[in-house]
Amino acid sequence: MPNGTWRGVAGSEGAGHVAADISLQNTSGHSCTISGFPGVSLLASNDHPLPTNVIKDDSVSVTTITVAPGAWVHSEIRYSADIPGPGEPESGQCEPTTVHALAQLPGDSAWTHITLDNPTPVCEKGEVQAKPFVGGKSSPTGG
Repeated sequence: MPNGTWRGVAGSEGAGHVAADISLQNTSGHSCTISGFPGVSLLASNDHPLPTNVIKDDSVSVTTITVAPGAWVHSEIRYSADIPGPGEPESGQCEPTTVHALAQLPGDSAWTHITLDNPTPVCEKGEVQAKPFVGGKSSPTGG
């Protein structure tokens, strides 16, 4: 099972949305090849499932990546932490706070349990827009 992180992308706030990187590390002793988008399931502090809806951002081309042992890949995701969607409360928090998440590589059956660096609600019924995986642990500063 890979190691994983969820880290905010510094300077990415704008238009009511924020970006974060879901990063996964190859902890096996062999290279693997991946191509595509992450699976994501948002979780509360007690690991209770929260509403999650992953939207694939196809504005970036999907590439095939060979991931060496110990190397990282990441997917940049965008979500709203404070703008409620239809049916969500207009005042107070839009959804329960997401503290953990499960992340999955494309085509894999295993999920990696990760903890957010900054727990947050994910509005619009847990909608996250995900870019395809690319090599490296994180996005450049400022998204």
